[in-house]
Amino acid sequence: MTERSGAPSATTSVASAPVRRRLPGLVLVAATLAAAVAVVPALSGASAPSGPSPSIASPSYSRAYHPVKGIAVDLSQASKLTDRQAMAIGVQLFSMISQRFHANAVSLNFPFFQSGSNANDPERSSMTPSPERLAALTAIAHRFHLAVQYRPYLYEGNLRGKSRPSITPSDPNLWFSNYWLFLEPYLESADEAGASGFSVAVELTSLMGRLPQWTVLVQKAKTVYGGKLYYSEQHDPQASLPLTARGYDAYQPIHLGSPKLVSAARFTKGFERNFKLAGMQATPEDLTIEELGIAAVSGAYNEPNFFRYSKTTKLDRAVQTDWFQGACNAFWALHMQGIFYWSIDFNTFTPGENSRLSIYNWLQTPTASVITRCFERTH
Repeated sequence: MTERSGAPSATTSVASAPVRRRLPGLVLVAATLAAAVAVVPALSGASAPSGPSPSIASPSYSRAYHPVKGIAVDLSQASKLTDRQAMAIGVQLFSMISQRFHANAVSLNFPFFQSGSNANDPERSSMTPSPERLAALTAIAHRFHLAVQYRPYLYEGNLRGKSRPSITPSDPNLWFSNYWLFLEPYLESADEAGASGFSVAVELTSLMGRLPQWTVLVQKAKTVYGGKLYYSEQHDPQASLPLTARGYDAYQPIHLGSPKLVSAARFTKGFERNFKLAGMQATPEDLTIEELGIAAVSGAYNEPNFFRYSKTTKLDRAVQTDWFQGACNAFWALHMQGIFYWSIDFNTFTPGENSRLSIYNWLQTPTASVITRCFERTH
């Protein structure tokens, strides 16, 4: 499971029951923020193509295969940026994702907060970007012909050693009520901004047994949002939600007997095996790989969801490069719905950013070249 950063708010405010409401002036506010697109390209050198917003097409063997080819963008702490700073980064980043990587989609990953692993208060906090900002960033992404998916995820930094798949709210009914209060304005934002997808939950494995509550929540979400709803699973592939498309965070290990065996070919076979597991309850063609990432560290393929290496950990870029290539090969071979490579940090992104010395990031490294070649492929 991907470790994501953020800082919680000092206070919480929790309502006990969902209340239907519309976001006042969301479209106007988002349009005002996104108006920076008309100015910033001239300052940054980026060009914003015109044209209709993109749509995500599902692959079918009876017609051309046009899968989702995406980059995941992490918006943790991006709320610290001013509107103008955020819009300028959006232009530069989405331009690069579209033109350098030849992607056709981007996912906006953003954290929400709850006060502990047993708490019932999931909510927006100071680390969470506003619905208006997401709508404005969506408008910019559309200018670069990128489909957009919203992916709210639970911040893990204060869960006292637990992870999001293992939370145990003391009052599940209250937790679901408050989670809906958090989700609703973001679903409205996604709908009004024309986002193509929305993940109603990411890696909340311990709550998968609460199917009646999830069913009600998903049904309400469908009355607010007209795009495709996803659930992003990871640890237990057999656990998913009704009425949602299947997203998959691909952090399952591919064990090798020796570092000398690392190769794109072996990782390709490992990914194909993982994606075909009977417990997936779906054929690979029905799956979207919503997170594909790994640290550039020897042996990381035995625990690809570990993202807490020390600063002195030795870099092994070949592990990451071959892992990304293997996933790409399996994605195309199995005709999967889509793939999103994890990730670019929106909060720290700068044009020309070079991740040569980072074990996690990959901009301007051989790993980035793998993504470009992957998205240039048509089969």
